[in-house]
Amino acid sequence: MTEGAYRPGDSFLHRTDPRVKLLLLLVLTVCLFSASSPQRLLLIFCLWFAAAGGSMKALLDVWRIIRMLRWLLFFTFIVHLFFTPGHTLLGVRWISYDGLLRGLMIDAQLVLAVLFSLLLAWTTRPEALAGGLSTLLAPLQKLRIPVREAGGMLLLVLHFFPLIQSEVTILKSERQESRIRSSGIKGWLSSVEPLLTRLFDCADQLAKDIASGSMVLANAMDQKEKAFDRHTLMTSTFGLLIIFTLWQV
Repeated sequence: MTEGAYRPGDSFLHRTDPRVKLLLLLVLTVCLFSASSPQRLLLIFCLWFAAAGGSMKALLDVWRIIRMLRWLLFFTFIVHLFFTPGHTLLGVRWISYDGLLRGLMIDAQLVLAVLFSLLLAWTTRPEALAGGLSTLLAPLQKLRIPVREAGGMLLLVLHFFPLIQSEVTILKSERQESRIRSSGIKGWLSSVEPLLTRLFDCADQLAKDIASGSMVLANAMDQKEKAFDRHTLMTSTFGLLIIFTLWQV
C-alpha cells in the first residue's frame, strides 16, 4: 500500500497548477485548524470527499489513514481527556468533558490535514510538486537560501518513499512464500539485509537519474514563466470562495 504515491488520472485536480494546489492547501489548513465548531469540520470533510471523487474508495482511504494514525490519535485524545480543565465527565474529577470534545476536535483536524495533504500527493507528480514548491519559494534565493537544492532533495524524498513501501511489500511476500517464521535476530537480519541492499541501490539509481536530468527539476521550476490558464484561474477563484465560505461557519 503506497498511501503517498501519485495516482495517475485526468480529474480537475490533476489538471490544476501545483502552485495553486499548494497555496490552497496552506489556506485550507489554516481554516481547518482555526475551526472551533464541528460543523466546519464536517463541511471541510464533505469538500475533501467531493474532491476525492465521492466514491467508496475514498471512504476506504479515510479508514486506512485513521488506522495508520491510530496511536497518534489515541494518545492525543487521552492527553486532552485527562489534562484539559473544564466540566467533569460522569462525575469523575480527573476526566474532563471539555477535554473529550477538544480531543475529538484535534483528532478530526489531524486526520483532515493528512487527507488533504495526501490528496495533493495523489493528484500531483513528484517533480511537479517539487518544482511548484521551489517556484513559490524562489524569492528566498535573494537571501542566499538554496531553494533549488532543497527542491531536489524534496524530489528525491517524494520518489523514495513509494520505493520503501513497495520494497517492504515485496519483502513480506517473499517471507510468506518461503514460509520464514523465525523471530530471532538471525531471522530478522536475513530479511532486513537484502531489503537495505535493495533500498541503497534504488536510492543510488534515483539520485543518478535526477542528476543526469531524467527527472529534471529545472523544467518544473520553469512554471514561474508559465501564465496561469483559464482552468487554473477558475479553480483558484472557486477554491478561495469555498474556503471563505467555510471560514464563516
